[in-house]
Amino acid sequence: MQAAEVVAASATGKVLSPLTIEKATASDFERVYPLLMEFNVPGLAREDWRRLFTKNWKSPEDFCGYSLSVGGQVQGFLGLLFSSRTINGKSEKFCNMTSWIVRDEYRSQSLRLLLEVLKLKDYTFTNFTPSPTVWRILEQLRFTKLNTSERILFPAINGSAGRSKYRCSFDLEIISDELSEADRIIFDDHKSLPCRHLLISSGNDYCYLVLKNRAYRRLPFARAHYVSNRQLFKEAAGSVRNQICWKLKVAGLIVDDRYLNGTSLSSSRSYPQQCPAFYKSSTIDDNDIDTLYSEMILLHS
Repeated sequence: MQAAEVVAASATGKVLSPLTIEKATASDFERVYPLLMEFNVPGLAREDWRRLFTKNWKSPEDFCGYSLSVGGQVQGFLGLLFSSRTINGKSEKFCNMTSWIVRDEYRSQSLRLLLEVLKLKDYTFTNFTPSPTVWRILEQLRFTKLNTSERILFPAINGSAGRSKYRCSFDLEIISDELSEADRIIFDDHKSLPCRHLLISSGNDYCYLVLKNRAYRRLPFARAHYVSNRQLFKEAAGSVRNQICWKLKVAGLIVDDRYLNGTSLSSSRSYPQQCPAFYKSSTIDDNDIDTLYSEMILLHS
């Protein structure tokens, strides 16, 4: 696609230099990084931001977002993380939006970046960390709000110390050997990223989890970004959480409330939705949305 060129106007209406919107690739990192630094996010180093420009997994696209440039200088950026997933037996394409930033002088041109994204066909679009301004834009564009309320599962003080019919494995080789083809792809795509992996099994059935460390009130927790078999997880959580917390050296497990579907668990606490997440899709619903292949894995805990 050739770069789209328009004449930019500042917030005051003053006509500025010609503006171009073009695809951003790995080679654009050095040009975009000074802009990303303006987010001023504690804990994110240069190499963390570089992950947005790195081919972390097989992608259906050869670019990582759109940049807005004036006179060769990048003044805006909207990052995109593309992935292809097997959902309900069908191949689905995802586009996760991240790190949308435009300098104040060109803020009036911000929407051009999003409209360029929405020209992409046959994608499910997600945005898990929108600012309040972006919330309103996404709502106006008829994005669906995703319930991201969480539940913290603490170790049970009176948890059974006896044998359980559920087995937990943290060994990566064992986990890989037990997974279905679709789950093995997820495993392979995330094993070199800052994730932890867990397999809960019972008989011939299993539940595969991808987790990341997350601090909550200065304590370490493990946050589940993918739960392959929610029914088995609900059944097993009460009897295996002590073992999981001990092995991972965390104070508890954090899971989306929707993964539990109203199941009541002792020694747990609800953590209400802090920031709404959004998605737009013509083929899947919120039960099929998770935070794999997104900024939640690459940038956030």
